Amino acid sequence: MNFRHDEPGTGANTIESIEEKLPPQVLVVDDSRDVREFVALLLRLSGYRVIKAADGRVALDILRTERPALVISDLEMPVCDGWEMLAHCHAKYPALPVLILSGSGLGRRPEVEGWAAGYLQKPLDIVRFHDEVGRLTSQAA
Repeated sequence: MNFRHDEPGTGANTIESIEEKLPPQVLVVDDSRDVREFVALLLRLSGYRVIKAADGRVALDILRTERPALVISDLEMPVCDGWEMLAHCHAKYPALPVLILSGSGLGRRPEVEGWAAGYLQKPLDIVRFHDEVGRLTSQAA
């Protein structure tokens, strides 16, 4: 039997086939630890893989190496706020959907907010949250 080194053997799992079977990954960005953990819990209970960031700067660093199916972000954060992060995502990763979660702040930067794939008001309506996440991650697939 002769195997080529550049082709997988019969029945072998390749990295691509394993990645295709993984649930979508979601990046959650919020300076409130409680909100981050709550949103991450909701996502994990629905089967998503989750990455968390405490501000937009950390999120942008993560995006250098990871390609989540969706980013969920607050707007008002220290270091790098949601508007700056949204503008960066729009410029560098235009196909990456960003869902904004905010208790306030909407309407302050309509020129940037127009790049968001969706908006949800805090406190979260959990049913609407799940609907939006499902819609946005299925579009990214």
